[in-house]
Amino acid sequence: MTSINSLNGGCPELIIRAHHLLCMRGFQGYGYSREFVDNMERILKWIHDNPKKSIMIVDFPDDICAACPFLDGSACLRAEDTVRLMDRMLMDLLGIKSGDELTSTEIDDLISPLIDSPELTDICGECSWIDVCLVHRNPR
Repeated sequence: MTSINSLNGGCPELIIRAHHLLCMRGFQGYGYSREFVDNMERILKWIHDNPKKSIMIVDFPDDICAACPFLDGSACLRAEDTVRLMDRMLMDLLGIKSGDELTSTEIDDLISPLIDSPELTDICGECSWIDVCLVHRNPR
């Protein structure tokens, strides 16, 4: 898998916007389109198969957004300001910044202790998928 944002060597193979770290954990097959769902499933499989590879965490559209019908260049047509705020809130909570690279194990180690925290409800409160998200329906 090559990131849509990769230019030449040294770039991460996967770029994920911060709030998608929660979306990936709570994903159960719903999405904006079949292409979006297929892309999410492909990304989740790649992460599962490559637990030691670095993932760049960002606060702008990422490799998941690449298949979203609401992506317009570098912005989400549905709610860019809202999702960017979600990204920043989660990065602040995790103590990371846009551009940091972590493995899936490191990401899980940061997020797992927060699953029952009210901060995640604050971060995800505006999300249209919260009612079907496994993070919020079945925390552990």
